[in-house]
Amino acid sequence: MPPFVDTHCHIDTILERTGGSAELLFEQMDPAPEAIVHVACDPNDFSWGKEFLSKKTLNGIKLYGAFGVHPLVAEKFCEQAEVEIIENLKLPNVLALGEIGLDYHYEKYNADLQKKVFLRQLEVGLKAGLPFVFHLREAEDDAFEILQQIDGKNIKAHIHCYTGTAGFAERVLSLKGNYFFGFTGAVTFDKTATIREAAATIPINKILLETDAPYLAPVPFRGKTCTPAMIPGIAEVLADIKKVSVDELLKVCRRNTEDMYGF
Repeated sequence: MPPFVDTHCHIDTILERTGGSAELLFEQMDPAPEAIVHVACDPNDFSWGKEFLSKKTLNGIKLYGAFGVHPLVAEKFCEQAEVEIIENLKLPNVLALGEIGLDYHYEKYNADLQKKVFLRQLEVGLKAGLPFVFHLREAEDDAFEILQQIDGKNIKAHIHCYTGTAGFAERVLSLKGNYFFGFTGAVTFDKTATIREAAATIPINKILLETDAPYLAPVPFRGKTCTPAMIPGIAEVLADIKKVSVDELLKVCRRNTEDMYGF
């Protein structure tokens, strides 16, 4: 099997669910990824993420990371959180600012606050010159309006856990920036035809593999704790959608990861 990367996971949250150690988790991964991108998107988790990433590798798996404030905890964004993000972005294996964005899925969401925090973090990321990890859920019009504001050839972003429409993906790809779309185990679920339709229309050189672990374990593991070892199951479904072999899908996505994250 060609090497693969989990471009978006939350190792600390996996451990909260399993009660084990990072060392044991990484020893048990089979098949093991070449690397993972750990995303710390709540200020309460920044310290853990910084300490974890200081290991650089674990059981031969390379560790990379991203820091930002998730839209569902936008109220936690403050001056101190911004300072910590800026400092953590200087770490050698921290590759992006994120996940940041908009999430209008749950009732009583505060769109104004989410947009304000999103825009401020975009300013921070642009100043740092790093790529972004976007969480954009059920907020396509507002998200596109903001992306238009920052549009430029130097923008590079991973729209993680893509659950949007094919139409929104087409709009994003019309922009000048370099955008990638991450697909999780959700693409394997029975009732997610819209996600598969989007995957069919997005160019294969714009697709990234991710788990969003511990969430969204692919079929046949749905309902269980997801880990980066489940990437091949996601790749199988995407390969079928794109009408290529699994090996070819893995190879292309690995090149896409290098294009997006530089490793």
